[in-house]
Amino acid sequence: MGAVHDADSIRNWLIKDCNVPPSHIRDLRDKSATREAIIQALKDLSNDSMIQCDDPILIYYAGHGTEAPAPKQWRWGSLKTQMIVPWDFKRPGGPRRIIQGIPDRTLGVLLTKLAQKKGNNITVIFDSGYSGSGARSDSVTRVRGGPCEGEIPPDLDDDIVVPGTRVPDRFRRHVLGSHVLLAACAPHERAHETKSSGAFTGALLRALDGANTAELTYDGLMERMETLTRQTPQWEGHYRGRFFFDRKVANAKPVLEATLKSERLTIAGAGAIHGISVGSKFAIWKSLSDMQGDPLAIVTVDVVKGHESMASFNLMKGDSKTFVAKIKENPEPKLFIHIPENIEKMKCFRNLFSEGRPPLSIAVTKDRSLASIGLTYLDEYEEIGFEMLNPEEQGQKIRHTIQTAAEDLYEALDHLCHYYYHRDRVNPRLQTFGQDGVPISSQFTVDVFRLEEKGEDLYMPCGPNLNIQGIGVQLTVGPHNEEDSYGFRIINNTDFSVFPSLFYFDSSDFSISPIYEPIAKSQTGTKESSIFSLPGHSSLKIGYGSAGAVPLNLAISDEKLDLEQGYLRLYVSTEHVDLSTLQRGPISERTRGIFQKSADAGPAPIWDAITVPVIIQRGERPRPIPMIGIIGSRCNGKSTFLKELSISLYGNTSPKPYFKNAFISEYSILLPGPNQDIVTLVDLPAIEDDDIDNHVSVLRAIVAYLGTQYQKGRRFASLVWCYNISKRRFRAIDGENLNLVKDISGPNAMRNVTVLTTNWNKGAEAEANAANSQTLAAAGSPLERYKNAEYHLKLLCDEEVKFLRFGTFSDPAAQEAMLGGSSVGDPLSLIRSLLENKEEVLQVQQQACETRKLAGTTAGKRLREMLERAIQRTEKEVGGLVDEHFYEYDREQDTIQEDKEDAEEDISRWRGTLKELDLPNSAFVS
Repeated sequence: MGAVHDADSIRNWLIKDCNVPPSHIRDLRDKSATREAIIQALKDLSNDSMIQCDDPILIYYAGHGTEAPAPKQWRWGSLKTQMIVPWDFKRPGGPRRIIQGIPDRTLGVLLTKLAQKKGNNITVIFDSGYSGSGARSDSVTRVRGGPCEGEIPPDLDDDIVVPGTRVPDRFRRHVLGSHVLLAACAPHERAHETKSSGAFTGALLRALDGANTAELTYDGLMERMETLTRQTPQWEGHYRGRFFFDRKVANAKPVLEATLKSERLTIAGAGAIHGISVGSKFAIWKSLSDMQGDPLAIVTVDVVKGHESMASFNLMKGDSKTFVAKIKENPEPKLFIHIPENIEKMKCFRNLFSEGRPPLSIAVTKDRSLASIGLTYLDEYEEIGFEMLNPEEQGQKIRHTIQTAAEDLYEALDHLCHYYYHRDRVNPRLQTFGQDGVPISSQFTVDVFRLEEKGEDLYMPCGPNLNIQGIGVQLTVGPHNEEDSYGFRIINNTDFSVFPSLFYFDSSDFSISPIYEPIAKSQTGTKESSIFSLPGHSSLKIGYGSAGAVPLNLAISDEKLDLEQGYLRLYVSTEHVDLSTLQRGPISERTRGIFQKSADAGPAPIWDAITVPVIIQRGERPRPIPMIGIIGSRCNGKSTFLKELSISLYGNTSPKPYFKNAFISEYSILLPGPNQDIVTLVDLPAIEDDDIDNHVSVLRAIVAYLGTQYQKGRRFASLVWCYNISKRRFRAIDGENLNLVKDISGPNAMRNVTVLTTNWNKGAEAEANAANSQTLAAAGSPLERYKNAEYHLKLLCDEEVKFLRFGTFSDPAAQEAMLGGSSVGDPLSLIRSLLENKEEVLQVQQQACETRKLAGTTAGKRLREMLERAIQRTEKEVGGLVDEHFYEYDREQDTIQEDKEDAEEDISRWRGTLKELDLPNSAFVS
């Protein structure tokens, strides 16, 4: 009875308070609320010709909910699926089948399709619980929700959800932009009934009673509601800041709660993460209803914390302890702007601060080199335009202009101040993590992936992480990829949970767009705080996976532009923060309205911000240039091979690398012939000795280089390992280098590995210089010894690895005798043959980009084991030195003490290296 009563109450509110015609309301009660009828009603909304695009749509459900194990085919982020319970739940539905609930994934697809046809002005209200015993909790209240027994058929609703498609288990997370959800409780809680009504619906209607929904946002509605002690109502979706049933975006200056204690006013929701600083001024009123009149006072902030600020406030009369506050002035760092004389002489500039407009945080300069941005006058259009003056952004053209009116100019300059301030600001108090004081910002990473559609509304990452360490995201877009979709992955490497917010700052129009905001916000004062979006040591997928949010298209939006620059900006906080006030449209658009907000209270929170530059350029698909890597330590023939290759290409002129660092050199080679093929030859380092610190340096250089090349879209056709076949034995260092090659390549790319055994010419020289045949007979011929060494080396390699012989011979007969049919005729022929390989992603490239940690690669794990063994071995040596120090004479003690200190220094350094291997982005630090 309670659910029916709630539905009646919502219907009456729509008719009486919102003037909705009864003919616009579709009712499904009791026996009419069957599974088929509910699904059909949702489909009918998409096809109703009376509903125009962006018309407000309300979907209300009161009743039972349930939770059940998801079929294996559905398990994409959760082992459970949640369902609403129709009237005919568990009744016979055909031969050997029963009627099921309506799962989240079905509701998610239906809502997404509805939003695609009718716009996303959709409000969904659910007064139901997905968990609980289903029994009475006490004599006064009941719960809505119960367990579901039995298995769910994996093909359930395949006519709605395309077979084989996996969608997020909770429809509310399916596409955050499709609707705003008002839920009675958190997913793991129970929704209670009191007497004949649901506790949530009753509180919701009481909050709506007398409210002007034209000036009430969804967040504002939450704060008007009374606190429910038995459950935690949740507001979810991107557009919680919209006005109720309206698509308008709320104003950027929120109304905040302020509390007075001992003449100190604390303003919640006005902290450093919101952009407030010492000197900010707030207007204070007693209540919302008093805001039509003059404020009680203007206070100046003198203390700023992470999520709140404080000011002195001496109330002369009255005993009120709670107030409302609104920002009046914020001393943001001044933005240097170049304004030419022709604009300075205009009436709009002379009257800029008339009519009571407050001052702006700008500094006008005549020196263009000091300014970040400049104004220009466009005679042809009689409008004011903008030009980038920052050297890093001068290639960016601005696609918006404004009218030559004082109000328009003031709004534009205020817009620029807001954009640059929030784009560049950081936490003034350095936030650190752990005993080592590592900056918190370094513990979060933002990965960017191109997405591939695997089915309807199912996207999966394709290719490497495009966020290159130290560079950012650089894309070339054209007809080949301008429709591509992109997703994001935020990784939290700390021990604590956070709320992440991801925004895109577009320098081509100065807009600030939310990509992801915490989707669930709890009511202030409820028994549970808002649900963290990103727990410690976990990742959050955006645009794919189960976290929701739609994929983003990164193509240039204006066909007249060839370049678009922007910045991804990630804010993380240990407290739920509403950063919707950062949002701005293009500079030529205005936003008006009223936005009411109340911030949570709690312990001093932690927050920080991370910036990722984004550059998008228009162009054709770049022609892929194959890469060939050559790896080998000194005295293993690599230098000789490269020298012979250079002679065959350039004669005695040595080529210059177009990229070179302490370990790696890149050469661009134009192969002779009609095709004029270009190949990139990469000279890679190898392990040279037993010094473990050198091992660390070599591996860091290799992994950072290869990982970055993978992110840039470059692929290797082959990896050549040079090994000196004339060695008397296979040494431990050779084994380390062979393991390095295997760890770099991985199983899939080993087929593209070539072992180039070198110095076969030394065997011919040894035979020619032999004093007599008896010596050769005793020691065995060099050819037989080399063949035997080659045989044993092959046993250590995969069967797919190719072996070739190389040497420099003056005698063709000796060359034929030593090399036979496995020879490299000349280095150029080898390079041509390697280009026939299918390019493969190297194992270390994929691992580096997926984990971003050196310890996350197979090579890094092997290095970690080596370091741990070295530490254990050296610790035993230190113990021996201590004993020796005790027994030796005084003249020996100084030497022993020095050895002990050196060993302890090594141990300390290696332990530090072990920590560094596990740091975020350590895979990209050489």
